[in-house]
Amino acid sequence: MSLNIAEIGGKRLEKVLIKDKKENPTKMCDLLKSDLRFLFENYMEINNLDLNFEIVDSRYLIQVKVQAKRLKSFGSLPYWRVT
Repeated sequence: MSLNIAEIGGKRLEKVLIKDKKENPTKMCDLLKSDLRFLFENYMEINNLDLNFEIVDSRYLIQVKVQAKRLKSFGSLPYWRVT
């Protein structure tokens, strides 16, 4: 079964994106920091979020430090039911 030109292009793009993600820890750190900030802001008022992202011996070391003014009351938290 041969692939058409669009499928070949799609496979190549996927490989490039995966490789770029692995080889650019700064970009990955920025994405993680953005996602974690969004998550933590649902539960607390954040003063500061520090995120350190390192690759040591082909393993990822991620350290997160959050400073918050206060926790939000539970009545103000959104609730998503997992089914």
